[in-house]
Amino acid sequence: MGFIRQSFKRQIFLIFLAVTLAMVIIGGILTVQGFQASIRADYKKRDIEQDRTLTLQLESDLGLVEGAINKIAHDEALMEAAFGERPSNSLTVYTSLYEDTRDIRDFTTVELYQGSRCIYSTKSGYSINRLPENYSVLKEATKKKGQIVYALDPETSSETGAALLIARNLIREPQNGYVVIRLEQSVIEDRISGKINSRDGFMLTNEYLRLYCLLGIAEDGETLSIIRNNLMRGALYNAGVGSNVYIQEIGSTGLLSIYLTPPALDDSAAKVGYQIILIQALISVVVCLAVASRMSSYFSKPIRQLAAAMKRFRKGDFETRIELEREDEFEQLATGFNKMTTQLNQTMEERVAAEHRVNETRIQMMQAQLNPHFLYNTLDTIKWVAKANQVPEVATLSASLASILRTSISEKQFCKLSQEIKLVESYCEIQKIRFDDSFDLTVDLPKDIEEAIIPKLILQPIVENAIIHGLEGRTDGHIWITARGWRGAGTSENAENDSGNPGVNEKSSGAIAAQNEENTAYTDLLEITIRDNGAGISEEVVEALANDDPDTLEGHLGLNNVNTIIRIYYGKEYGVSARKAEEGGTIMKVLLPLSYKEPVDSNKIE
Repeated sequence: MGFIRQSFKRQIFLIFLAVTLAMVIIGGILTVQGFQASIRADYKKRDIEQDRTLTLQLESDLGLVEGAINKIAHDEALMEAAFGERPSNSLTVYTSLYEDTRDIRDFTTVELYQGSRCIYSTKSGYSINRLPENYSVLKEATKKKGQIVYALDPETSSETGAALLIARNLIREPQNGYVVIRLEQSVIEDRISGKINSRDGFMLTNEYLRLYCLLGIAEDGETLSIIRNNLMRGALYNAGVGSNVYIQEIGSTGLLSIYLTPPALDDSAAKVGYQIILIQALISVVVCLAVASRMSSYFSKPIRQLAAAMKRFRKGDFETRIELEREDEFEQLATGFNKMTTQLNQTMEERVAAEHRVNETRIQMMQAQLNPHFLYNTLDTIKWVAKANQVPEVATLSASLASILRTSISEKQFCKLSQEIKLVESYCEIQKIRFDDSFDLTVDLPKDIEEAIIPKLILQPIVENAIIHGLEGRTDGHIWITARGWRGAGTSENAENDSGNPGVNEKSSGAIAAQNEENTAYTDLLEITIRDNGAGISEEVVEALANDDPDTLEGHLGLNNVNTIIRIYYGKEYGVSARKAEEGGTIMKVLLPLSYKEPVDSNKIE
């Protein structure tokens, strides 16, 4: 392959050759095989129709025979005359017999037997007048009383066929009576031969493949022998048979029609098709040599120019230019290359300037970060001065505000649930002093979920909203915060506590999102409930939270931010919901995945 890769011309030739040969060979093979399949399908359809015609002919003839037998069996006058006291004149019997067998007289012989003795026959000059009752067809008819049976005549049986005997026991007492209809082998062949082509073959057998007749290409008996051997050793019946074989059962008679047709196409036709494909492939190689030579020259010239220009460019010549007198993609490549080299110097200068601006921005960010640190340190100093001068309110305010600032300036975006609760408690300490202890805070936090990881600063805005908007003007305000976790498919439904404690659980739902580094689906949920006994939330805000409507929540910046942050991290199945409590006040619920690990890429919100 290295020899090919070293030359663009050889690569073009190889591509042209591969594509052309693939199209010629694959297309030719598909054409030949498609043609063969089409011809075979057409011939098979014709063969099936011909086989059906033969089967229908036999079914029709045998149907007439069975109809005649049934007429005889139900002709009381004929039965009485034939099997009662025999009259001196048999004209009545023959008249009825000929009338009942009118449709089949021209191709069958009808015989009536009383016991083993033939008493009437439609065959002129009939000489054999006895058959033992254990004779093949009579024995079978006796065994299947009242049913029509089919059997070959052992006396006429040979390797090429036998007469077909059709009989029925007439069940006459005290001696058995039988009707026997004989179809000679020659008669069957005459009725079938006109319906098959000279190149086809036909066989009529019983269910054990015993022959009644052979016609056409089946006359040698070889095909029937192969079919018998295949069935005896459990192989496919047509294995090793050069002809197409169609086997059908003729009604419920137990007889089989076997129709043979030669193959639609012999091997010589396929060989001719593949020889044509080979000739086309050789011609394609010659054509590819000529076309590839010209095409490689046409394409290689601009490529060589591009390669040379790029080599100069790598060596530092940024003033390199390519001039091509073309109007195709190569000309576009040359124009793009020229624009690239022209803009490179400008890009390098802009990059230097951009790096300078980035450095300045970093310095400004570091300076801005100093401000909250300075405020935190100053508040800490105020706290100790307030303690020293015995002003506990100032110390409490400073300590609580310092705790809040410490969390807000932290680079971490997540914290433990217990830390978030402490931050809320610090915030409430400040507000209690501001509102003269007009409300109380109760927290119910189970030990098993204290270490749960949540986004920081998501509870303080909700508590702030409850104090400012819900408890305004009240002197007996109360805020309850409860948290619980459960395992499930994202839903839970429990009754609300009648005492008003915020251990309230309502139906919550959400598809569990993938949040840990192993990309495992959460099956645990964390629900935090903030309840107050204030004025109650408006229906407009409840609907805005349910519909995630940021326009309606513009006046509630804290709720909007908390809801947005949760959904950015965990998905739209989670977030903040609200409803009015029946006994007054507001119930806010925060639904999160219960996890003890930070989500992947938790250091930034994407």
